[in-house]
Amino acid sequence: MIVISSEKVQVIQCRSENPASFVVRPAGLAEEDALNALYLRLEWYDKDLLHYAVCAVKEFSDGSLALSPISDVKRDESEQFHIIDTYETVEFRHVHESELADYKQKTDNINRRFRNSLTAQVKNLLSEESVTNQYIFKLLLQIDGKLDELLAHKLDSSIDGLYECRLLAMSGAGLIFTTDKAVPGDCFFIQSTPKYTSNFIFAALCRAKEVINAPAGVIVISDFAHLDETSRDSIVHFVFEKEREKLKRIRANV
Repeated sequence: MIVISSEKVQVIQCRSENPASFVVRPAGLAEEDALNALYLRLEWYDKDLLHYAVCAVKEFSDGSLALSPISDVKRDESEQFHIIDTYETVEFRHVHESELADYKQKTDNINRRFRNSLTAQVKNLLSEESVTNQYIFKLLLQIDGKLDELLAHKLDSSIDGLYECRLLAMSGAGLIFTTDKAVPGDCFFIQSTPKYTSNFIFAALCRAKEVINAPAGVIVISDFAHLDETSRDSIVHFVFEKEREKLKRIRANV
């Protein structure tokens, strides 16, 4: 279940004998967060096919959450709907249709540069090394991260009109982020750079699928409009690893 408030996105694991009944037992969801949610979407699998619907809360009692669907139940064959919450700062700008070809090229160039960086190569080796070597590699990551940051500043000068926004969640299908205003169908260039994070560096074109009004601005649920397959696969892997870490923490606390 995806629960969106003005400040955060929560991806909640639920238990239910029949999700289509819209009665679930969410793990770790506070009643206040459920009742005050700006957007709540229940997702479940039936015969390997993803089903999902936007819902409103009917009742939250004794750990059981009763929902009422306010949209049609939709189905999707995609296997990339695994999603993680994240609270990183990224840069973005609105892209007009006439600019799409140019920004597709910019996106590919940025992703290719970061993919070939020392940081990316060291991260691929890190988990297989001894503790001593991991320490050395982490020092190299810090050095290369600073170099990437300087290079990112240089590249930024070729992209006008970049603004900061908050990335709330990501998946192999798209991103959820905040901005001042947007309507469904709007296209955005978004990049995460070493200036803000060492977690995952990427650039993508995203198209707004749903826009949720928030107390300050809007929250945009988007699909990737342009992202090379290698970068998409890297995001899927990153999301899977973070999701697995979260499940381990949940099981440890049960």
